Amino acid sequence: MDKYLTVILGSSVDIFYRVESYPQEGDFSHGMEVGKSAGGCALNVGCIAASKGAEVVALDYLKKGDEVTEILLNAMKENHVNTEYIIQAEDCTDGKLVIINSGDKRTMLVIDPKRPKYLVDTKMQELLNRSSYIYSLMHVVERSFDSYDYLKEARKHGAKMIFDGTSQYDDPKRSYLLLSLADGLFINSVDYQKLCDSIAQDAKEILFDNGCEFVCITEGSDGASCYTKDGKYHAESLVLENIVDSTGAGDAFAGAFLYGLLNELNYEKCLRLASVCGAYSCMHNSGLGGCCTVEELLAFAKEHHYEV
Repeated sequence: MDKYLTVILGSSVDIFYRVESYPQEGDFSHGMEVGKSAGGCALNVGCIAASKGAEVVALDYLKKGDEVTEILLNAMKENHVNTEYIIQAEDCTDGKLVIINSGDKRTMLVIDPKRPKYLVDTKMQELLNRSSYIYSLMHVVERSFDSYDYLKEARKHGAKMIFDGTSQYDDPKRSYLLLSLADGLFINSVDYQKLCDSIAQDAKEILFDNGCEFVCITEGSDGASCYTKDGKYHAESLVLENIVDSTGAGDAFAGAFLYGLLNELNYEKCLRLASVCGAYSCMHNSGLGGCCTVEELLAFAKEHHYEV
């Protein structure tokens, strides 16, 4: 593989429930399960990029013999993600995301997995070193490695560390660590404000001073912006009717953007392609709704009179 994306996963299965009168019923609300889907931010991003033809390698710990593990592995394989580096073991649990839909309201409960930290051998370090991009979330990286030296070593070899910025930002130390490691950042406008508040400064200033190459901020119906040290690009959102499920729209955005980077598209084209994929995912169920070919994505853009 000449260029590839490594995704450090904190995989989970998304379990969807329909509740008719939550939260009015209070503690005894009744719900019905309506489906399961592979999920987890990094898994979604990896599958979405791979579905468009990107070379993607997954790194994860999953519980051996578990039903959730099979759901996750099948989803990755169906979308042509390389699962060679996924470790299956007895001493861990798989994550779950319980999504409760009631009318136009949605509540999500994250049940984190329990996993040992990776024992980084020569083969795993070489995987990281040779990556074009490494994608993950800060809290997933924190619980995956006993040291950040492995990622710093990979960066010395030219790998770019890309983060999803979703976090509570209750600890400024985590904020500053993110800002020191990130070569690229995807974050929504609400979480970006939390990040700035946690350090009492515009985070972009620190990011670009530390060598970060881009910051993408999604702004819902107001579109999305990509900031670089030299300027700003903006893409308006697509006008959609009858949205099916917005779960994973941000992951679809990031997956398509990274696909564009791997194919050497400029930031403006990456941004517009990502915006189309985020919208496309809203017309399909689950966090994997953005899995489609580039041809399907371009046809969707043309149908909505959106230039990519």
